[in-house]
Amino acid sequence: MLIQTVKDFQFVSGAIDAPSNLHPFGQSLAPKPLIFYVLDDNSRNVSVLDIGFGAGGLGALIRSHAGTSHWAIDGIDGFRPNCLNVNLISQRLYRNIWFGDTRELDPGFLRSYSIICLLDVIEHLDIESAKYVIRLLLSGMRDDAFLFISTPLYFMPQHSFQEGDLEEHLICVPATSMVGLSPTLVCINEPLIAGFVLNKASLTTVDLFQPISNRNFDLATGTRVLERCGIPFLPLKVFKY
Repeated sequence: MLIQTVKDFQFVSGAIDAPSNLHPFGQSLAPKPLIFYVLDDNSRNVSVLDIGFGAGGLGALIRSHAGTSHWAIDGIDGFRPNCLNVNLISQRLYRNIWFGDTRELDPGFLRSYSIICLLDVIEHLDIESAKYVIRLLLSGMRDDAFLFISTPLYFMPQHSFQEGDLEEHLICVPATSMVGLSPTLVCINEPLIAGFVLNKASLTTVDLFQPISNRNFDLATGTRVLERCGIPFLPLKVFKY
């Protein structure tokens, strides 16, 4: 169940108890500027759901650009301190914030959003949970909506920085898994952190999304697989398909 901690930019008093020994955390290495290329017209009213917003880097980027500063941004995070981040809330980047597990989302919840973002989140789940979440988001989102997902294309070593912060990587997603979903846009950041934009048509081939738990799937291997998929590794260049 999702618990709302911020509503209309205001902290919901008493929503959840604030822990005393944990600190907000989460800086994504995703190629976030890809968000500006998702839609043909950024001037219209756009609603964004940022799942796993962490320290709020995507929200800050969207708000900092004149062409997208009017967008409505909501966030969900599974790490409690992020949902109680006083500094982040005071910046009024996120209109609404919920604490909870993405796997517990009601698909109907997703239909309010034009763009759903899942940046550097999927690698923190186990294989079956990752497959479930991708199917959940693609099936639940509107026919005209987009899913912006980013993930390392190799097993990127990362472990928990503080107890309970969900930072350990459990899987990796080879480029073949993402290419199989027929992305409309691709952008890659150093060190091989890739962003993909998917639409509803990706649900047709969702069974091709096959993450792996092989910790020996290193950067060199991930790069080689990417090249075999016909995508050159040109950092921060946006490819349209």
